[in-house]
Amino acid sequence: MDKYLYTCHYCGKDYKPNRRHKQRYCSNSCRVNAFNQRKKNSLTEPKNGPSLPKKEEKNEQKISMAGIGNAAIANVATDFVKTIFIKEENKPATKGDLSCILSKIQSRFMPVSNIPNRSDGARPFYDSGTESIVFRHHLPTDEIKKPKNFQFF
Repeated sequence: MDKYLYTCHYCGKDYKPNRRHKQRYCSNSCRVNAFNQRKKNSLTEPKNGPSLPKKEEKNEQKISMAGIGNAAIANVATDFVKTIFIKEENKPATKGDLSCILSKIQSRFMPVSNIPNRSDGARPFYDSGTESIVFRHHLPTDEIKKPKNFQFF
């Protein structure tokens, strides 16, 4: 460390520096005040004579047919890459998928395929009203709603 005392560039006090050859001010408050003073002076006093009003630069983007074509090609290419690399189970659900699930939920009796039929021939169904498994011999077709092409796991 230096054995000498330095003079603060803002307030003029003598101080012992903490950092060699780097410190100009005695404290953080003097450093901040000096910066604010420099900033204020640079805004009020022009350096190269009177300042002329600057023209605002307009950043107009013009639409061209080539740009539209490039955007369309990029959209098609990204959709194509998505269909190739995204697995079927990770793809977002469509309105058809949601309506299929909704019709599955709204039906009261849903057939259960992993429980065998009873000895008298009654088939197992899940009753969503009572939330239990029931065995029925027959059901009216309007009570069972089987959506097409739907796999229930």
